[in-house]
Amino acid sequence: MPPPSRTIALLVSLLASLIAVPALAAAPAGAATGTVVSLTFDDGAQDHYDNARPALDAHGMKGTFYINSGRVGSSGYMDRTEIAGLAAGGHEIGGHTISHADLPTLATAEQQRQVCDDRVALLNMGFTVKNFAYPYGNADSGVEKVVRDCGYNSARTVGGVVSPGSCSGCGYSETIPPADAYFTQTPDSIKTGTTVADLKGYVTQAENHGGGWVQLVIHHVCEGCDDTYAVSPTTLNQFLDWLQPRAAQGTTVKTVDQVIGGSLQPPVQGPPSPLTVQNPSLEAATNGVPNCFQLGGYGTNTFTWTRTNDSHTGQYAERVDITARTDGDRKLVTRQDAGTCAPAASPGHTYKLGVWYKGSWGSGVTTKMSIYYRNAAGVWTFWTNGPTLAATSTWQRTLVTTPAVPAGATNLSFGVALPGVGSLTVDDFTLTDEGP
Repeated sequence: MPPPSRTIALLVSLLASLIAVPALAAAPAGAATGTVVSLTFDDGAQDHYDNARPALDAHGMKGTFYINSGRVGSSGYMDRTEIAGLAAGGHEIGGHTISHADLPTLATAEQQRQVCDDRVALLNMGFTVKNFAYPYGNADSGVEKVVRDCGYNSARTVGGVVSPGSCSGCGYSETIPPADAYFTQTPDSIKTGTTVADLKGYVTQAENHGGGWVQLVIHHVCEGCDDTYAVSPTTLNQFLDWLQPRAAQGTTVKTVDQVIGGSLQPPVQGPPSPLTVQNPSLEAATNGVPNCFQLGGYGTNTFTWTRTNDSHTGQYAERVDITARTDGDRKLVTRQDAGTCAPAASPGHTYKLGVWYKGSWGSGVTTKMSIYYRNAAGVWTFWTNGPTLAATSTWQRTLVTTPAVPAGATNLSFGVALPGVGSLTVDDFTLTDEGP
């Protein structure tokens, strides 16, 4: 028997280890002992509401829908009322970053904004958001920590479970509870070539190897749609027809939350945004694009971007040449991210925005500043234009004072747009808060 001092030390160590273990490390009450299937849907596509929801409801099954808050209400995506309809029907709503960001490629602060602020936005919409899915299935240990610190109870990758033609030597299911709740494993994403037999196989291989958790990853549910990551409603319904009676054999369908368990964590806000333009003189760049800026534009036109030494100050400026145009424009704008680069905006305040420019274009070309704002859900919206600018061979500055920032706006983005044949060079961006 160890001496009393050693016994006390062992007891203290044991108590400390017990306290340190998070509640969701243990299986939640009612966790399945057989095979559990979770039907998960990524990105918040409109066809989830139109096609997946009726199929699930018809079979008495509940799914988990991972939503990008910055896409809510955009073309091709569910709006807030439709997502609320899913939640009211017993389906789970999870997080998926603001803009479907590839998290390991971002700085930690931007990861925190993408993950934390996405969850905050969804919570503010009235949804119970407890679980997360990594866009593209991509994560590393740093990203896992960000997701945990943002208040999620679990996070799902893609892959790691035996699938046709891939992952030889992998397991046949995820364990319950998972070995790593912030990197849960799945079969490969379902694609247009995935058959009903493949879907059945994901379930039966788990059943035949001791059971476990089978998370099926679905992106689009549409008939004949032009997307590789899609399943037809017919295939989904045929699979659910087969899956439904297997409950009698111990194979059940549950949401991710029903498997993971754990309480709803409080919201965690990401880091604050900068108050000024970052890299304003365009000196730092990655792959030829100035850091904290993006090459923007739309429509049909022929253009070339050049990182030029013909600068207003410093060593570099950015030039665009449009040699042919049917419609649209090209512009360099401050990056429209979650707030690492995009300056903060205070509702009710006006801002003085400045860009130095020069170039040549025809008299009918309405070159002017384009201004955007981001709302609390992460959606970027065109806001307003500055006055039309005259062509000039010498450096000139356009200064625009915005209207009062609308309620709900959180960040600003701006740049000068060239909507016609010609050339435009820009440098030295400025932003000043003029107050309420």
